[in-house]
Amino acid sequence: MATLPYMQLYIADYLADTMHLSAEEHGAYLLLMFNYWQTGRAIPKSRLAKIARISSERWGAVEESLREFFIDNGTEWIHERIENDLAAVRDVLAKKSAAGKASVQSRRNRKKTQAASGSNTCSTGVGSVFKQEANKKGTNKDIDLKELNPTHNARARASAPVSQPGIMQQPVVTEPEYREGLNEPIGKFSMMDDWHPSLDFRQRAAQWGVALPEPEYLPTELVAFRDYWTSEGKVFTQIQWEQKFARHVNHVRAKAKPASRGE
Repeated sequence: MATLPYMQLYIADYLADTMHLSAEEHGAYLLLMFNYWQTGRAIPKSRLAKIARISSERWGAVEESLREFFIDNGTEWIHERIENDLAAVRDVLAKKSAAGKASVQSRRNRKKTQAASGSNTCSTGVGSVFKQEANKKGTNKDIDLKELNPTHNARARASAPVSQPGIMQQPVVTEPEYREGLNEPIGKFSMMDDWHPSLDFRQRAAQWGVALPEPEYLPTELVAFRDYWTSEGKVFTQIQWEQKFARHVNHVRAKAKPASRGE
């Protein structure tokens, strides 16, 4: 099945519900829950002892203690809370995948329209280029907003392709590619206006050594990040985009904090 986010373990509820379990029973119960989440389905009764790593001699006693946490349908043990969590995650993943595919199709249609429009413009655009050049010396006083950002400007000059005067160069867009059964795009792709970090963004950031604040990101931070990188035209993998976004969030929050004053 598709890769699921990290399992949610409600510590307070778990401890309250399992106060009567022994250490052996705790271990068996956790292993059963982990397997349930990893496979995404109920556990066959014939495999319970093996998954819990309990000998057949001991399983009879352990089974009685753990039975209360599951629903026995005769052939399988069903965990109702995990089933509800799985259903919620699958719903989110399905919506995200559908939205991603719809967005890709929309961009493809838009690119076809722009390409058709561009071919019509090229047939009559030579004269307008010379006209713009003749008028530009005395009238063109517009300032590109990116000129106000020295860091960005230096980087843009180093990588900007040579273009014809009066013709705006659009960054090449590499669309994300989705495969059946996966909820995240594969390979490298350009930043899109509907890009989002994964559902387990905080856990991933922790693995990279980045401690995200609360909340892990704000809508305004996400919009600013997408707008900047969309104009850059760079391509990265989903993981690389998330690493950049994690650093971006911490950088923005650090700047927003008031400077501490010494007594």
